[in-house]
Amino acid sequence: METQPTVFHITHPKAGSQWIRHVLYGCAPKRIIEPKVKVAQFYEAPIIPGRIYPTVYVPKPRFENTIKPKLDIDLENHQFSPNDAANIQNWHNFVAQNIPVIKFVILRDIRDALVSLYFSLKVSHPIISENVAEGRRKLNELSFEDGFLNILKTRGKNFANIQRSWLPECEKGDALLVRYEDLLADEQGIFAKIIEHCQIDVKPSKLKKIVEKNSFEKKTGRSKGEENIQSHYRKGISGDWKNHFTDKIKTECKELYGPLLIATGYEKDMNW
Repeated sequence: METQPTVFHITHPKAGSQWIRHVLYGCAPKRIIEPKVKVAQFYEAPIIPGRIYPTVYVPKPRFENTIKPKLDIDLENHQFSPNDAANIQNWHNFVAQNIPVIKFVILRDIRDALVSLYFSLKVSHPIISENVAEGRRKLNELSFEDGFLNILKTRGKNFANIQRSWLPECEKGDALLVRYEDLLADEQGIFAKIIEHCQIDVKPSKLKKIVEKNSFEKKTGRSKGEENIQSHYRKGISGDWKNHFTDKIKTECKELYGPLLIATGYEKDMNW
């Protein structure tokens, strides 16, 4: 039997990653590799051919170095084994055997993503690591403006790095680009596009029910835009950054990420 493509959902935090993970799970539960802290399911364990990897927070160079590593071993005489280190197994599967890989990339306006991160880190995110715990301590010691500027200058760089690195891949057509905002506007249509791109076998009628089951309204009992900062699903809308940016934050954001906002199609110029 021919191996199914290995599917990667590439994204950054606060771009609907858990929402998308739940939909993918509903479509193909036996193929899902569950996310782990620090993306350990991707970086540390061998990639399992034919499985679906949701919520992979990784810039393009690290993705390539992980799935297609450069090896310094005698490959001609090496007897490949399931006990091999992850990089040897990955090389054997995705370089030597060239097992097919499908990627789709979810981007979100970095301003909204960082506002969402601020409230998640300060209030609602489970304390799953020291990184989260330290972030919460720091944000609760600072004013909103100072806390958000800290996130903008530190964690924001990781978001931006992922976005910048994947844009050329998407422009070449080697990965499907999906904007979180489009997903909010047309859940059924965009999820159908993602599932078709990933070659996941699920009937349209079943997909429709899965998407409905995982909608913001069904998950929260609230309408989009109705805020609950205690919830992981805080507000469910785009453009919320306008309600939080001060002049100082806007100036700093333009300096750090203005060109990126233009490159990703969220702004036409710096006049926002």
